[in-house]
Amino acid sequence: MIAVYQAIGVLVLGAVVVLLLVGRVSTRPREAAWIGLPFVVVAAALGLQAPQPLSLAVVALCAVGGVGLLLVPVLEAAVPEHVAEAAALLLLGTAGAIGLGGATDLLQAVVGLETLALSAVTLVALGAGERALEAAFKYLVLGAISLAGLLFGLGLVILGTGALTFPTAAQVASNPLTLAGVVLVGMGIAFELALFPFHWGALDAYTAAAPSLAGFVMSASKLAAAFALGRLVLSAGVELGQILVWVGSLTIVWGTFGALAQAADLRRMLAYSAITHAGFIGLALGSGPNGPTTAAFYAAVYGSMAMLVFAALAGQREPRLRALGPMRAVALALGLFSLSGIPPTPGFWAKLAVLVVAWQAAGPLATLIAVAGGVFSVLYYLRPLPDLFAAVRGDEVTGRPVLVPGVLVAALAVVGLGLFPGIAWTLARASGS
Repeated sequence: MIAVYQAIGVLVLGAVVVLLLVGRVSTRPREAAWIGLPFVVVAAALGLQAPQPLSLAVVALCAVGGVGLLLVPVLEAAVPEHVAEAAALLLLGTAGAIGLGGATDLLQAVVGLETLALSAVTLVALGAGERALEAAFKYLVLGAISLAGLLFGLGLVILGTGALTFPTAAQVASNPLTLAGVVLVGMGIAFELALFPFHWGALDAYTAAAPSLAGFVMSASKLAAAFALGRLVLSAGVELGQILVWVGSLTIVWGTFGALAQAADLRRMLAYSAITHAGFIGLALGSGPNGPTTAAFYAAVYGSMAMLVFAALAGQREPRLRALGPMRAVALALGLFSLSGIPPTPGFWAKLAVLVVAWQAAGPLATLIAVAGGVFSVLYYLRPLPDLFAAVRGDEVTGRPVLVPGVLVAALAVVGLGLFPGIAWTLARASGS
Protein backbone atom coordinates (compact mmCIF):
# COMPACT_ATOMS: atom_id res chain seq x y z
CA MET A 1 0.00 0.00 0.00
CA ILE A 2 2.92 2.38 0.55
CA ALA A 3 3.61 2.48 -3.19
CA VAL A 4 -0.04 3.34 -3.85
CA TYR A 5 0.08 6.25 -1.41
CA GLN A 6 3.32 7.38 -3.00
CA ALA A 7 1.69 7.31 -6.44
CA ILE A 8 -1.21 9.42 -5.13
CA GLY A 9 1.25 11.84 -3.55
CA VAL A 10 3.20 12.20 -6.81
CA LEU A 11 0.03 12.97 -8.75
CA VAL A 12 -1.15 15.54 -6.20
CA LEU A 13 2.31 17.13 -6.27
CA GLY A 14 2.07 17.29 -10.06
CA ALA A 15 -1.29 19.06 -9.82
CA VAL A 16 0.20 21.59 -7.39
CA VAL A 17 3.18 22.21 -9.68
CA VAL A 18 0.92 22.84 -12.69
CA LEU A 19 -1.21 25.25 -10.66
CA LEU A 20 1.86 27.12 -9.41
CA LEU A 21 2.94 27.61 -13.01
CA VAL A 22 -0.53 28.46 -14.28
CA GLY A 23 0.37 32.09 -14.94
CA ARG A 24 3.09 30.96 -17.33
CA VAL A 25 1.31 28.08 -19.06
CA SER A 26 -2.27 29.41 -19.18
CA THR A 27 -1.80 30.30 -22.85
CA ARG A 28 0.53 27.37 -23.57
CA PRO A 29 -1.53 24.22 -23.06
CA ARG A 30 1.12 22.01 -24.61
CA GLU A 31 3.59 23.03 -21.91
CA ALA A 32 0.99 22.30 -19.22
CA ALA A 33 0.53 18.81 -20.62
CA TRP A 34 4.24 18.06 -20.80
CA ILE A 35 4.77 19.36 -17.25
CA GLY A 36 2.15 16.93 -15.96
CA LEU A 37 3.25 13.86 -17.94
CA PRO A 38 6.41 13.05 -15.91
CA PHE A 39 4.33 12.85 -12.74
CA VAL A 40 1.96 10.36 -14.40
CA VAL A 41 4.91 8.24 -15.55
CA VAL A 42 6.46 8.21 -12.08
CA ALA A 43 3.10 7.31 -10.50
CA ALA A 44 2.67 4.44 -12.96
CA ALA A 45 6.17 3.17 -12.15
CA LEU A 46 5.29 3.23 -8.46
CA GLY A 47 2.09 1.37 -9.29
CA LEU A 48 4.11 -1.47 -10.79
CA GLN A 49 5.79 -1.84 -7.39
CA ALA A 50 2.47 -1.90 -5.53
CA PRO A 51 0.96 -5.10 -4.16
CA GLN A 52 -0.59 -7.13 -6.97
CA PRO A 53 -4.21 -6.41 -6.03
CA LEU A 54 -3.66 -2.73 -6.84
CA SER A 55 -1.07 -2.67 -9.60
CA LEU A 56 -3.59 -2.94 -12.46
CA ALA A 57 -5.69 -0.11 -11.02
CA VAL A 58 -2.75 2.27 -10.64
CA VAL A 59 -1.15 1.54 -14.00
CA ALA A 60 -4.43 1.62 -15.95
CA LEU A 61 -5.59 4.85 -14.31
CA CYS A 62 -2.22 6.51 -14.91
CA ALA A 63 -2.42 5.45 -18.57
CA VAL A 64 -5.88 7.01 -18.87
CA GLY A 65 -4.67 10.19 -17.18
CA GLY A 66 -1.59 10.31 -19.43
CA VAL A 67 -3.66 10.09 -22.61
CA GLY A 68 -5.95 12.78 -21.20
CA LEU A 69 -2.94 15.05 -20.71
CA LEU A 70 -1.80 14.45 -24.29
CA LEU A 71 -5.20 15.71 -25.44
CA VAL A 72 -5.13 18.90 -23.35
CA PRO A 73 -3.62 21.01 -26.20
CA VAL A 74 -6.79 20.52 -28.27
CA LEU A 75 -9.29 21.04 -25.47
CA GLU A 76 -12.24 23.12 -26.64
CA ALA A 77 -12.64 25.14 -23.44
CA ALA A 78 -15.15 27.89 -22.76
CA VAL A 79 -12.28 30.01 -21.42
CA PRO A 80 -9.04 29.11 -23.24
CA GLU A 81 -6.93 30.28 -20.29
CA HIS A 82 -8.44 27.51 -18.17
CA VAL A 83 -6.84 24.74 -20.21
CA ALA A 84 -3.87 24.64 -17.81
CA GLU A 85 -6.24 24.04 -14.91
CA ALA A 86 -7.60 21.06 -16.85
CA ALA A 87 -4.14 19.45 -16.71
CA ALA A 88 -4.07 19.88 -12.93
CA LEU A 89 -7.58 18.46 -12.60
CA LEU A 90 -6.62 15.43 -14.67
CA LEU A 91 -3.77 14.71 -12.27
CA LEU A 92 -5.96 15.28 -9.22
CA GLY A 93 -8.79 13.17 -10.65
CA THR A 94 -6.36 10.33 -11.35
CA ALA A 95 -5.14 10.53 -7.76
CA GLY A 96 -8.73 10.36 -6.50
CA ALA A 97 -9.50 7.42 -8.76
CA ILE A 98 -6.48 5.51 -7.44
CA GLY A 99 -7.60 6.34 -3.90
CA LEU A 100 -11.08 4.95 -4.61
CA GLY A 101 -9.85 1.86 -6.43
CA GLY A 102 -7.23 1.07 -3.80
CA ALA A 103 -9.28 1.94 -0.71
CA THR A 104 -8.74 -0.38 2.25
CA ASP A 105 -11.66 1.00 4.24
CA LEU A 106 -14.87 2.88 3.57
CA LEU A 107 -13.55 6.29 4.65
CA GLN A 108 -10.74 6.12 2.10
CA ALA A 109 -13.29 5.11 -0.52
CA VAL A 110 -15.41 8.19 0.24
CA VAL A 111 -12.42 10.56 0.05
CA GLY A 112 -11.19 9.02 -3.20
CA LEU A 113 -14.67 8.98 -4.74
CA GLU A 114 -15.33 12.65 -3.99
CA THR A 115 -11.90 13.74 -5.19
CA LEU A 116 -12.57 11.98 -8.49
CA ALA A 117 -16.17 13.19 -8.72
CA LEU A 118 -15.41 16.86 -8.06
CA SER A 119 -12.52 16.79 -10.53
CA ALA A 120 -14.80 15.19 -13.14
CA VAL A 121 -17.56 17.76 -12.56
CA THR A 122 -15.12 20.64 -13.01
CA LEU A 123 -13.63 19.06 -16.13
CA VAL A 124 -17.10 18.75 -17.65
CA ALA A 125 -17.85 22.39 -16.80
CA LEU A 126 -14.70 23.57 -18.61
CA GLY A 127 -16.21 22.62 -21.97
CA ALA A 128 -17.50 25.29 -24.32
CA GLY A 129 -21.21 26.09 -24.44
CA GLU A 130 -24.08 26.18 -21.97
CA ARG A 131 -24.76 22.49 -22.49
CA ALA A 132 -21.51 21.55 -20.73
CA LEU A 133 -22.26 23.83 -17.79
CA GLU A 134 -25.78 22.44 -17.44
CA ALA A 135 -24.49 18.85 -17.56
CA ALA A 136 -21.87 19.63 -14.92
CA PHE A 137 -24.52 21.17 -12.65
CA LYS A 138 -26.76 18.11 -12.99
CA TYR A 139 -23.81 15.83 -12.33
CA LEU A 140 -22.90 17.85 -9.22
CA VAL A 141 -26.43 17.83 -7.78
CA LEU A 142 -27.02 14.12 -8.42
CA GLY A 143 -23.53 13.35 -7.11
CA ALA A 144 -24.31 15.24 -3.90
CA ILE A 145 -27.49 13.20 -3.43
CA SER A 146 -25.50 10.03 -4.08
CA LEU A 147 -22.87 11.11 -1.56
CA ALA A 148 -25.56 11.74 1.06
CA GLY A 149 -26.82 8.18 0.62
CA LEU A 150 -23.31 6.80 0.73
CA LEU A 151 -22.51 8.65 3.96
CA PHE A 152 -25.79 7.46 5.49
CA GLY A 153 -24.82 3.91 4.55
CA LEU A 154 -21.38 4.46 6.04
CA GLY A 155 -23.05 5.49 9.29
CA LEU A 156 -25.19 2.34 9.29
CA VAL A 157 -22.10 0.18 8.71
CA ILE A 158 -20.32 1.86 11.63
CA LEU A 159 -23.41 1.39 13.78
CA GLY A 160 -23.62 -2.28 12.84
CA THR A 161 -19.95 -3.24 12.97
CA GLY A 162 -18.26 -0.52 15.01
CA ALA A 163 -15.56 -0.09 12.34
CA LEU A 164 -14.86 1.66 9.03
CA THR A 165 -13.55 -1.46 7.31
CA PHE A 166 -15.43 -3.21 4.53
CA PRO A 167 -17.92 -5.45 6.40
CA THR A 168 -17.56 -9.21 6.12
CA ALA A 169 -20.24 -11.61 4.92
CA ALA A 170 -20.87 -12.77 8.49
CA GLN A 171 -21.42 -9.20 9.68
CA VAL A 172 -23.79 -8.49 6.78
CA ALA A 173 -25.79 -11.67 7.35
CA SER A 174 -26.12 -11.18 11.10
CA ASN A 175 -27.18 -7.54 11.18
CA PRO A 176 -29.88 -5.92 8.96
CA LEU A 177 -28.39 -2.47 9.65
CA THR A 178 -25.07 -3.56 8.19
CA LEU A 179 -26.80 -5.02 5.13
CA ALA A 180 -28.72 -1.78 4.57
CA GLY A 181 -25.51 0.19 4.98
CA VAL A 182 -23.66 -1.97 2.46
CA VAL A 183 -26.47 -1.53 -0.08
CA LEU A 184 -26.39 2.27 0.33
CA VAL A 185 -22.61 2.35 0.02
CA GLY A 186 -22.85 0.17 -3.08
CA MET A 187 -25.44 2.56 -4.54
CA GLY A 188 -23.08 5.49 -3.98
CA ILE A 189 -20.28 3.74 -5.83
CA ALA A 190 -22.74 2.57 -8.51
CA PHE A 191 -23.43 6.24 -9.31
CA GLU A 192 -19.76 6.64 -10.22
CA LEU A 193 -19.93 3.47 -12.31
CA ALA A 194 -23.15 4.80 -13.96
CA LEU A 195 -25.32 1.73 -13.36
CA PHE A 196 -29.06 2.06 -14.00
CA PRO A 197 -30.91 3.89 -12.44
CA PHE A 198 -27.98 6.01 -11.17
CA HIS A 199 -26.76 6.93 -14.65
CA TRP A 200 -28.67 10.12 -15.46
CA GLY A 201 -26.02 12.61 -14.39
CA ALA A 202 -23.25 10.65 -16.06
CA LEU A 203 -25.23 10.35 -19.31
CA ASP A 204 -25.40 14.13 -19.80
CA ALA A 205 -21.82 14.60 -18.63
CA TYR A 206 -20.46 12.04 -21.10
CA THR A 207 -22.41 13.73 -23.91
CA ALA A 208 -21.66 17.39 -23.17
CA ALA A 209 -18.05 17.26 -21.97
CA ALA A 210 -15.32 18.21 -24.41
CA PRO A 211 -14.09 15.05 -26.20
CA SER A 212 -10.60 15.66 -24.81
CA LEU A 213 -11.99 15.17 -21.29
CA ALA A 214 -15.06 12.94 -21.76
CA GLY A 215 -12.91 9.85 -22.30
CA PHE A 216 -11.07 10.44 -19.03
CA VAL A 217 -14.28 11.02 -17.06
CA MET A 218 -15.85 7.84 -18.46
CA SER A 219 -12.79 5.61 -18.16
CA ALA A 220 -11.39 6.72 -14.79
CA SER A 221 -14.76 6.60 -13.04
CA LYS A 222 -15.53 3.09 -14.30
CA LEU A 223 -12.06 1.76 -13.51
CA ALA A 224 -12.03 3.10 -9.97
CA ALA A 225 -15.65 2.15 -9.22
CA ALA A 226 -15.14 -1.38 -10.55
CA PHE A 227 -12.24 -1.99 -8.18
CA ALA A 228 -14.04 -0.43 -5.21
CA LEU A 229 -17.28 -2.36 -5.81
CA GLY A 230 -15.26 -5.52 -6.34
CA ARG A 231 -13.65 -5.13 -2.94
CA LEU A 232 -17.06 -4.47 -1.36
CA VAL A 233 -18.62 -7.54 -3.03
CA LEU A 234 -15.74 -9.84 -2.07
CA SER A 235 -16.06 -8.68 1.52
CA ALA A 236 -19.86 -8.52 1.85
CA GLY A 237 -20.64 -11.79 0.10
CA VAL A 238 -23.60 -13.18 -1.82
CA GLU A 239 -26.38 -10.70 -1.00
CA LEU A 240 -24.80 -7.69 -2.69
CA GLY A 241 -23.63 -9.87 -5.58
CA GLN A 242 -27.15 -11.05 -6.37
CA ILE A 243 -28.36 -7.45 -6.49
CA LEU A 244 -25.57 -6.47 -8.86
CA VAL A 245 -26.35 -9.32 -11.27
CA TRP A 246 -29.83 -8.01 -11.99
CA VAL A 247 -28.92 -4.34 -11.79
CA GLY A 248 -26.16 -5.05 -14.31
CA SER A 249 -28.54 -6.98 -16.58
CA LEU A 250 -31.13 -4.19 -16.48
CA THR A 251 -28.39 -1.64 -17.21
CA ILE A 252 -27.33 -3.61 -20.31
CA VAL A 253 -30.91 -3.62 -21.61
CA TRP A 254 -31.44 0.09 -20.91
CA GLY A 255 -28.12 1.18 -22.41
CA THR A 256 -28.56 -0.98 -25.51
CA PHE A 257 -32.01 0.35 -26.39
CA GLY A 258 -30.87 3.89 -25.61
CA ALA A 259 -27.86 3.59 -27.92
CA LEU A 260 -29.95 2.09 -30.73
CA ALA A 261 -32.24 5.13 -30.58
CA GLN A 262 -29.38 7.59 -31.18
CA ALA A 263 -29.26 7.39 -34.96
CA ALA A 264 -27.84 10.85 -35.65
CA ASP A 265 -25.92 11.75 -32.48
CA LEU A 266 -22.59 9.94 -32.14
CA ARG A 267 -21.75 11.43 -28.76
CA ARG A 268 -25.13 10.48 -27.29
CA MET A 269 -24.72 6.97 -28.66
CA LEU A 270 -21.30 6.67 -27.01
CA ALA A 271 -22.78 7.91 -23.74
CA TYR A 272 -25.53 5.29 -23.78
CA SER A 273 -23.03 2.63 -24.78
CA ALA A 274 -20.96 3.59 -21.73
CA ILE A 275 -24.03 2.72 -19.65
CA THR A 276 -24.16 -0.67 -21.37
CA HIS A 277 -20.51 -1.33 -20.54
CA ALA A 278 -21.22 -0.37 -16.93
CA GLY A 279 -23.88 -3.08 -17.00
CA PHE A 280 -21.33 -5.66 -18.12
CA ILE A 281 -19.07 -4.60 -15.25
CA GLY A 282 -21.95 -4.81 -12.77
CA LEU A 283 -22.96 -8.25 -14.04
CA ALA A 284 -19.39 -9.48 -13.70
CA LEU A 285 -19.09 -8.06 -10.17
CA GLY A 286 -22.08 -10.09 -9.02
CA SER A 287 -21.07 -13.34 -10.71
CA GLY A 288 -19.46 -15.24 -7.87
CA PRO A 289 -15.93 -15.14 -6.43
CA ASN A 290 -14.34 -14.80 -9.87
CA GLY A 291 -16.60 -11.89 -10.81
CA PRO A 292 -14.52 -9.00 -9.41
CA THR A 293 -11.49 -10.39 -11.24
CA THR A 294 -13.37 -10.27 -14.53
CA ALA A 295 -14.83 -6.84 -13.77
CA ALA A 296 -11.35 -5.43 -13.16
CA PHE A 297 -10.15 -6.87 -16.46
CA TYR A 298 -13.20 -5.56 -18.32
CA ALA A 299 -12.85 -2.07 -16.83
CA ALA A 300 -9.17 -1.85 -17.79
CA VAL A 301 -9.92 -2.91 -21.36
CA TYR A 302 -12.86 -0.51 -21.59
CA GLY A 303 -10.66 2.36 -20.43
CA SER A 304 -8.27 1.85 -23.33
CA MET A 305 -11.09 1.60 -25.88
CA ALA A 306 -12.96 4.68 -24.65
CA MET A 307 -9.79 6.76 -24.57
CA LEU A 308 -9.02 5.79 -28.17
CA VAL A 309 -12.48 6.78 -29.40
CA PHE A 310 -12.43 10.16 -27.69
CA ALA A 311 -8.80 10.81 -28.62
CA ALA A 312 -9.88 10.43 -32.25
CA LEU A 313 -12.78 12.85 -31.73
CA ALA A 314 -10.81 15.40 -29.68
CA GLY A 315 -10.44 18.87 -31.11
CA GLN A 316 -13.93 19.06 -32.58
CA ARG A 317 -16.77 20.61 -30.61
CA GLU A 318 -19.34 18.98 -32.94
CA PRO A 319 -17.83 15.79 -34.42
CA ARG A 320 -17.86 15.72 -38.24
CA LEU A 321 -16.67 12.25 -39.07
CA ARG A 322 -15.92 12.97 -42.72
CA ALA A 323 -13.51 15.71 -41.61
CA LEU A 324 -11.46 13.59 -39.21
CA GLY A 325 -8.69 12.71 -41.63
CA PRO A 326 -7.28 9.25 -42.38
CA MET A 327 -5.32 8.68 -39.16
CA ARG A 328 -8.07 9.65 -36.76
CA ALA A 329 -10.72 7.87 -38.86
CA VAL A 330 -8.76 4.60 -38.66
CA ALA A 331 -8.26 5.10 -34.92
CA LEU A 332 -11.96 5.76 -34.38
CA ALA A 333 -12.90 2.70 -36.43
CA LEU A 334 -10.52 0.57 -34.35
CA GLY A 335 -12.06 1.91 -31.16
CA LEU A 336 -15.62 1.27 -32.34
CA PHE A 337 -14.78 -2.25 -33.54
CA SER A 338 -13.24 -2.98 -30.14
CA LEU A 339 -16.15 -1.52 -28.17
CA SER A 340 -18.54 -3.71 -30.18
CA GLY A 341 -16.57 -6.83 -29.21
CA ILE A 342 -15.63 -7.98 -32.71
CA PRO A 343 -12.75 -10.51 -32.51
CA PRO A 344 -9.82 -10.31 -32.12
CA THR A 345 -10.11 -6.85 -30.53
CA PRO A 346 -9.72 -6.55 -26.73
CA GLY A 347 -13.43 -5.87 -26.40
CA PHE A 348 -14.10 -9.43 -27.57
CA TRP A 349 -11.87 -10.95 -24.88
CA ALA A 350 -13.43 -8.74 -22.21
CA LYS A 351 -17.01 -9.65 -23.15
CA LEU A 352 -16.09 -13.32 -23.41
CA ALA A 353 -14.67 -13.25 -19.90
CA VAL A 354 -17.90 -11.73 -18.56
CA LEU A 355 -20.05 -14.31 -20.35
CA VAL A 356 -18.03 -17.17 -18.86
CA VAL A 357 -18.41 -16.05 -15.23
CA ALA A 358 -22.05 -15.02 -15.78
CA TRP A 359 -22.92 -18.47 -17.13
CA GLN A 360 -21.17 -20.16 -14.22
CA ALA A 361 -22.61 -18.04 -11.42
CA ALA A 362 -25.59 -15.97 -12.61
CA GLY A 363 -27.34 -18.53 -14.81
CA PRO A 364 -28.61 -18.60 -18.41
CA LEU A 365 -31.03 -15.64 -18.26
CA ALA A 366 -28.44 -13.04 -17.24
CA THR A 367 -25.95 -14.55 -19.70
CA LEU A 368 -28.43 -14.37 -22.58
CA ILE A 369 -29.15 -10.73 -21.76
CA ALA A 370 -25.42 -10.01 -21.93
CA VAL A 371 -25.12 -11.91 -25.23
CA ALA A 372 -28.03 -9.95 -26.72
CA GLY A 373 -26.48 -6.68 -25.55
CA GLY A 374 -23.20 -7.58 -27.21
CA VAL A 375 -24.86 -8.61 -30.48
CA PHE A 376 -27.05 -5.53 -30.75
CA SER A 377 -24.10 -3.26 -29.98
CA VAL A 378 -22.67 -4.13 -33.41
CA LEU A 379 -25.68 -2.38 -34.99
CA TYR A 380 -24.96 1.02 -33.47
CA TYR A 381 -21.17 0.88 -33.26
CA LEU A 382 -20.77 0.13 -36.98
CA ARG A 383 -23.30 2.74 -38.09
CA PRO A 384 -20.62 5.49 -38.58
CA LEU A 385 -18.48 3.31 -40.88
CA PRO A 386 -19.53 4.92 -44.21
CA ASP A 387 -18.48 8.35 -42.95
CA LEU A 388 -15.22 6.93 -41.64
CA PHE A 389 -14.44 5.38 -45.04
CA ALA A 390 -14.98 8.82 -46.58
CA ALA A 391 -12.62 10.33 -44.01
CA VAL A 392 -9.95 7.74 -44.83
CA ARG A 393 -10.17 8.85 -48.47
CA GLY A 394 -9.48 12.39 -47.25
CA ASP A 395 -12.60 14.02 -48.69
CA GLU A 396 -12.80 16.77 -46.04
CA VAL A 397 -9.56 16.51 -44.09
CA THR A 398 -9.12 18.96 -41.20
CA GLY A 399 -6.75 16.88 -39.09
CA ARG A 400 -4.59 18.52 -36.45
CA PRO A 401 -1.05 17.13 -35.95
CA VAL A 402 -1.09 17.80 -32.21
CA LEU A 403 -3.50 14.90 -31.81
CA VAL A 404 -0.93 12.34 -32.95
CA PRO A 405 0.59 11.51 -29.52
CA GLY A 406 -2.75 10.93 -27.78
CA VAL A 407 -4.22 8.91 -30.61
CA LEU A 408 -1.04 6.88 -31.04
CA VAL A 409 -0.70 5.99 -27.34
CA ALA A 410 -4.37 4.98 -27.05
CA ALA A 411 -4.19 2.94 -30.27
CA LEU A 412 -1.07 1.12 -29.08
CA ALA A 413 -2.85 0.27 -25.81
CA VAL A 414 -5.86 -1.18 -27.65
CA VAL A 415 -3.72 -3.15 -30.09
CA GLY A 416 -1.52 -4.41 -27.26
CA LEU A 417 -4.50 -5.59 -25.22
CA GLY A 418 -5.95 -7.25 -28.31
CA LEU A 419 -2.74 -9.18 -29.02
CA PHE A 420 -1.75 -9.82 -25.40
CA PRO A 421 -4.89 -9.74 -23.21
CA GLY A 422 -3.14 -12.04 -20.75
CA ILE A 423 -1.10 -9.12 -19.41
CA ALA A 424 -4.14 -7.31 -18.01
CA TRP A 425 -5.83 -10.62 -17.13
CA THR A 426 -2.87 -11.73 -15.01
CA LEU A 427 -2.95 -8.49 -13.03
CA ALA A 428 -6.72 -8.74 -12.72
CA ARG A 429 -6.51 -12.30 -11.38
CA ALA A 430 -4.15 -11.03 -8.73
CA SER A 431 -6.72 -8.41 -7.82
CA GLY A 432 -9.40 -11.07 -7.50
CA SER A 433 -7.31 -13.17 -5.15
